[in-house]
Amino acid sequence: MSFTYENQGNNTYLVYKIGASDNVDTMSLGMITNNKIDGIVPTLFTQSDTDRFIKYNISAKVSAKEFLSGVVNKKRLLGVFISVLKAIKSTEEYMIDARSLLIDLEHIYVDVSKCDAMLVCLPLVRQNESVNIPMFFKQIMFSTQFDQNENCDYVAQIINYLNSTPVFSVDAFEKLLMDIDADNLNIAASKAVVGQQKPVQPQSQSQSQQPKPMQPAMNQLKNAQVQTNMPSQGKMQSQRETQSANNVVQPNQVNFAVPNMNPQNQNRINNNVQMGTNISGTYVETTSEKQMSMFGLLTHYSKENKQIYERQKAQRKAQKEAEKNGAAMPGQNVKASNASFAIPGQPPQQRPQPAQAQPQPVMPQAQQKPAQQVQPQPVQNQNANTGMTGNPSVPPQILENMTKAGNFGETTVLGVGSEAGETTVLGTSQAQIIKPYLLRIKNNERIELNKPVFRIGKERSYVDYFVSDNTAVSRSHANIINKDNEFYIVDTNSTNHTYVNGSMIQSNVETKIEHGTKIRLANEDFEFFMY
Repeated sequence: MSFTYENQGNNTYLVYKIGASDNVDTMSLGMITNNKIDGIVPTLFTQSDTDRFIKYNISAKVSAKEFLSGVVNKKRLLGVFISVLKAIKSTEEYMIDARSLLIDLEHIYVDVSKCDAMLVCLPLVRQNESVNIPMFFKQIMFSTQFDQNENCDYVAQIINYLNSTPVFSVDAFEKLLMDIDADNLNIAASKAVVGQQKPVQPQSQSQSQQPKPMQPAMNQLKNAQVQTNMPSQGKMQSQRETQSANNVVQPNQVNFAVPNMNPQNQNRINNNVQMGTNISGTYVETTSEKQMSMFGLLTHYSKENKQIYERQKAQRKAQKEAEKNGAAMPGQNVKASNASFAIPGQPPQQRPQPAQAQPQPVMPQAQQKPAQQVQPQPVQNQNANTGMTGNPSVPPQILENMTKAGNFGETTVLGVGSEAGETTVLGTSQAQIIKPYLLRIKNNERIELNKPVFRIGKERSYVDYFVSDNTAVSRSHANIINKDNEFYIVDTNSTNHTYVNGSMIQSNVETKIEHGTKIRLANEDFEFFMY
């Protein structure tokens, strides 16, 4: 069987030319041409000389194959199934041979708005030809991608019925589908009732301005005791604890930080420096005098800083000698730790074990002062950047020029500018990136064609681009098809047709479009671009 498509005015027809060998069932032909039958496509019979044609009006309808492609919801599936069953029952009512119905998805046409389907009845006498109706429904169920946002229990109900029924009954299957559809309608009605319920009234101004209940007196007393009895050094830590809703701070409770004595801790040296210890592992009482290193002297050079640096250097040297002899510096409380550290250039020495090490209270982070760091100093310290040795007396102007670069944190790679990035290969051209889209001329709207089959029309629940402000456009007007980055447009039996570069195209026929092609849907102009 060979069909063609024909456009006459605003109508689109599926045309079958009766061959010389075809045996026409005149009674069935008279029934479908003279009656409006539920579930059957409206039919015309025409004759020109010796040529006879049967024409089916499929205007503003799409094939069931296209309608059930992609993600399918319950409404679409039930609409097609129930319509097919109605068409089968109509053939019995109008005494039409049921074998005349073309029960295949390509010759079932659907109204995308109502989800009602119509079948093509080809009134030819067929011998020993029948359609396995249960198998037709099964193939659809197993090849359709259902909408997972819905409750898909109905899918199992339909499949179980088709597999468990030895003799297929049109009436019984229709009843099952109608019950499923009724459940869907009941759910929608219940949601509508819930949506119509009155919203909760907001509280009046007098109620909203009522004072909140006071905090229990015992909790206020506890908070007051914590704030008044807390030592000054632990004040900030206590405030953080009292702000937590789940923590209860007892009065007069002071938290002390215990030094981390785990040798596997990678941050041990940093922790010890914050706790007021030197690198050798001993606890040293910090002084109020700021610590001055060689780097600090170079970056903040002054006579006073130089004196501080010389004095601290002498103290560190004396302390180093005292540690070698096992004695402590006068005025300092030095407690040796259990760890043994190696001095650069010397073999490791075992420190004497203290009787019992007591952790020292640590000031809050905001009040801590930089702790003294003891590092072995060579006889001559050479600055890698300046090339000076010893304790240089650098003029302030030179130091200022040295420090104007400013950032002494992260290392800067010399010779690399901010424009460094990936290497560009000369002499090669980048492949053209294809990003197809339609440009709507009316409002310069850019419509991304992001699907293999992109539907355009004014039925919001069906199309991919919804034309809301033009009644001349059909519910499903046209599709843009992508086949390996080659693009085609197909008019889907629209009422006012589709035009490519000013010429009307045939419905259901793929017409190739290229970059810059002008497209008109009814009286709505677009332009197609590939990049």
